[in-house]
Amino acid sequence: MRKLSSLVERVKHSAIREMLKEVAELRLKGYDIIQLSTGQPSLPVDEEVLEYLIEEMRKNRLLVSSYTPTKGLRSVLEAIQNDLKVFGNIDVALNELVITEGATEGLLLTALTILDRDDELIIMDPSYVSYPQDAIIAGAKPVFVEENIEEGFQPNINRILEHITPKTKAILIATPDNPTGRILRKDVAKALIDISEDHDIWLVIDEAYKHLIYEGEHFWFWREDRARERTICVNTFSKDPAMTGFRLGYVYGPKEVITAIEKFKQYLTLSSNTPAQIAAVYYLKPEVKKRILEYTLRIYKSRRDKMYEAVRQYLPEAVTIKPEGAMYLFANMKNYFDKMNLSDQEFMVKLIKEKHVAVVAGSSFGEKGKNHIRFTFVGEPEDRIEKGIKLIREFIDEKIS
Repeated sequence: MRKLSSLVERVKHSAIREMLKEVAELRLKGYDIIQLSTGQPSLPVDEEVLEYLIEEMRKNRLLVSSYTPTKGLRSVLEAIQNDLKVFGNIDVALNELVITEGATEGLLLTALTILDRDDELIIMDPSYVSYPQDAIIAGAKPVFVEENIEEGFQPNINRILEHITPKTKAILIATPDNPTGRILRKDVAKALIDISEDHDIWLVIDEAYKHLIYEGEHFWFWREDRARERTICVNTFSKDPAMTGFRLGYVYGPKEVITAIEKFKQYLTLSSNTPAQIAAVYYLKPEVKKRILEYTLRIYKSRRDKMYEAVRQYLPEAVTIKPEGAMYLFANMKNYFDKMNLSDQEFMVKLIKEKHVAVVAGSSFGEKGKNHIRFTFVGEPEDRIEKGIKLIREFIDEKIS
């Protein structure tokens, strides 16, 4: 009997994508779904960006429908180079940059580039669903280090050091974080650079939400000269410009890493979405990006505040912190799950079927995510966010009674 590879069994489905599929199917059936699950912004792509792309498609039909170099269009690479200088005050050479199909491809290509079979990749627990799967696809072993709410979900340096072995090849971390919304503190970031130096291991920094910060500021690892030779930063256009369906991102890092990523990308996706690259050039104009960020942050901060207020009001037994960045509020719901005799996964499935509110079970993000729920606050306006949380409370009361 023909068999599939053993890798198929080892790699898990993404609970986030499965929930997105469920939402789409229920909406096709006419149900009104309150979307508190996936990090899909409800804000459309900026009109000026779209108008620029449409005009370019009319003027340069052949270019827009053609392959680009695997590394990306020179115009978008130069625009990213300038953007990193303007917003991060860092100098990145063109040979230290490569375009990808979102951060998702960037993370996988990075894993394939730096990890060998049986290497170990240190990942925070909880953390984004793709991180351990990327390690497994690369033949490596994910090693999980607990983060907890009592420490503000900041990585604990001593715990990380306890998990380093001769097989440790890299540490992967997001800032701001998905699912917790925490921003890496400066002292913690510098301690991670120390570990990278002392043990000669890679740091992989997921910067998907670097501009979605409501309090505090982003730590730019590449401002530290000593970090540059071991630090790889993965980025996306899916979040602040809301270009999720365009599937565009980029990686910057040491030139040998970027050259290797480009080599693998030749055989994975060949080149990235051409219209998306053209649109990105316009978005990355400093005056355009600053205008869009100001508008976006004002709306998302208001929604963040509304969600936090609603959770505190209607779910007072949930344990959480107000997220400093990203798009998510991560709440420990164990008190409620115990009363309902439901796991977080069972709660997620029943909630969307009975109340048409979509959330993501915390266990999708690791062992330490169990009994949590990840709520997204960017997918709905304030009134629907409050309605969704009230429906969750109604669901809980019905199950307890």
